Amino acid sequence: MLKIYIYMLLFLAVTYSKIATGTITHGEKPGSIELTDNDRKTIYENITGDKDGFYRSLISINDSPALLVLGRDSYYYTLTSQEGQVLIDCAYFDVRNIYNGARASAGICGLNVQLSEGYDEIAQNYSNVWRSSIFSFGTGPVFEKGLATHFLLGSIGSVDIYDRYPSVESIENASPQKYIKSHAGCFDLGSAVGFLVFLNKDKSRLQYLDILRSVEPMRFQRMRERDLKRLAVNKCV
Repeated sequence: MLKIYIYMLLFLAVTYSKIATGTITHGEKPGSIELTDNDRKTIYENITGDKDGFYRSLISINDSPALLVLGRDSYYYTLTSQEGQVLIDCAYFDVRNIYNGARASAGICGLNVQLSEGYDEIAQNYSNVWRSSIFSFGTGPVFEKGLATHFLLGSIGSVDIYDRYPSVESIENASPQKYIKSHAGCFDLGSAVGFLVFLNKDKSRLQYLDILRSVEPMRFQRMRERDLKRLAVNKCV
């Protein structure tokens, strides 16, 4: 009986969540998206399509609505809705650092910013700041000497997160390996794209590592400190 009661609560919670968040779809007008919430429709224009050399499209991330801004670099925005408005929850960037040739991939969540035509500048602004700070390490040991090198990006609790560049080609292609280290050992995440994730209420502290697991459909795997500690038990290199 207790299990049935718990399942009923979960079902009601999920059902209520779907009703509360509404439905975000392509609008009838080119470039627009539409929020349908309790039979109320809200149109947002100039959200998708070409703009300033980027192509913007409505996609899904982990089966929830999101926006992709694609050009030389890639930007992702997860969407939610509240009180008849579309809000941006997370903004991610995956860019090439013009300062050192390295890859810079990170995001910030908990934004709760109302969607507007200029939304694409949010992740671009964060990428400019973090390219010149978190991802500003000197790649000379790899590029000039061909030495495999680990560059510390930050820590999630007691787990250190690195970008590892094993060769000159990895710098030229901006293709690092995410590498983690704990008190018990290390783990190489290989070529998987990993996004450092911060929260808007605490921009100074790294919270999660979101791993891109598939592109079509797009899925991120959120890894917390406990998840990373379970992996980081191998011999360090």
